[in-house]
Amino acid sequence: MSFWTESSFEPRRSFRFRLASTNGLELSNTGRVPSWWNAKTVTKPSYSVSSSEYQLVNQKFKVPGVVTWDPVTIALADLGKSVEGLVKDLSTFGWNPNGGDDGLDKTRLQGETSDEIGKIRIEQFNGAGEVLETWTLEGAYISRVAFGNLDYGSDDIVEIQITVDYDYALLEQPEGG
Repeated sequence: MSFWTESSFEPRRSFRFRLASTNGLELSNTGRVPSWWNAKTVTKPSYSVSSSEYQLVNQKFKVPGVVTWDPVTIALADLGKSVEGLVKDLSTFGWNPNGGDDGLDKTRLQGETSDEIGKIRIEQFNGAGEVLETWTLEGAYISRVAFGNLDYGSDDIVEIQITVDYDYALLEQPEGG
């Protein structure tokens, strides 16, 4: 029996997701927001495993090595305050334009700020709004921000591309999900 003949079958749809973080970023006038409701796209976590090759006489053996989690890319719709908030949040990661010749914020070295933006959660839903899976990025921090492209030939909303690096990701799925 094919899956498309089952009336109860519902494939996962890419537009049913929510992106949130425990600390949130200042992306609006209201200050920190826990949910990134202006997120247009997000890549789900992925990883690669290194391998080593060993030779024993005339036989080669491959052994799995270290797991490396690949960065997650987020595209946000620029709603005006997004850019201001992201630039302001650079101070969270130690950057300060008035911090001296090197631009390093000295308070970061004293432990008064955090290098992390908190845990980022990527939730995927079904048609009824029930959570199918939740990815939690542990030790997440922004490693790259691209503030978009301008084009006289387009009336699209400007997209901000954010790359997030993290230590590892945890997957939670409800029973039966």
